[in-house]
Amino acid sequence: MNSEELTQKYVALDERVTRHTEQIKTMFNQIGEAKAIAESVHKLATNVELLAHEQKSTSNKVDALTGDIEEIKGRPARRWENAVSTAIKIIVTAIITYALTRAGLQ
Repeated sequence: MNSEELTQKYVALDERVTRHTEQIKTMFNQIGEAKAIAESVHKLATNVELLAHEQKSTSNKVDALTGDIEEIKGRPARRWENAVSTAIKIIVTAIITYALTRAGLQ
């Protein structure tokens, strides 16, 4: 090989090294971007997990409140039933007392 061929080979190799160096830099940049995306996905997954936990907690609280509301809604009905029951007892007692009084028991 003569010096001109060696020079051409050197220039060709130098160009290849330059291209490879640029490709390596590009790949490192892409790896950095991929790392950033992976970190973002990890943060997103963590936030979704927290939101799911909070939603479950909120759901449990809503269930408890629903039970409390049903109990509160039932109170007037129970009061009315108690009032009617008491009124019936008073009327029955009055009728029995009246009947016994009319029968001569005092």
